[in-house]
Amino acid sequence: METETRRVVNDLYAAFLRGDPEGMLATFDEDIEFRFLGQVEARGMLEARRFFNDAAGKLIDLDFTIEHMVIDGTRAAVTWSETARTQAGAEWVNHGVDVIEISDGRVTSLHENNDVRLVYEHFGRPAGRS
Repeated sequence: METETRRVVNDLYAAFLRGDPEGMLATFDEDIEFRFLGQVEARGMLEARRFFNDAAGKLIDLDFTIEHMVIDGTRAAVTWSETARTQAGAEWVNHGVDVIEISDGRVTSLHENNDVRLVYEHFGRPAGRS
């Protein structure tokens, strides 16, 4: 069980590091439930595709580092840090933790928790959030 969870999580991050949103989506269950703190809370492949396509290119020269990965059965917690530049040329330094759940070899839940203040500062608040 943990071997399968680790494989799927590694596939997800490998696609992310390649800048491959479709590769990331390929690891998702059709009914994926995902939350990127302060940005989106949604369900389903259509919404996931919309979110990841919108997010593509917001950060330039991304240097993403997985700090720690803990696998417990079908769940994973991954702490990470990243530096980049925004499209506007501003320096970006962020960190967070992703909580991922796997079922039948697919990501069924992905919750990203990061510095929301920083996200709002550089990209504004999403529609419907105050």
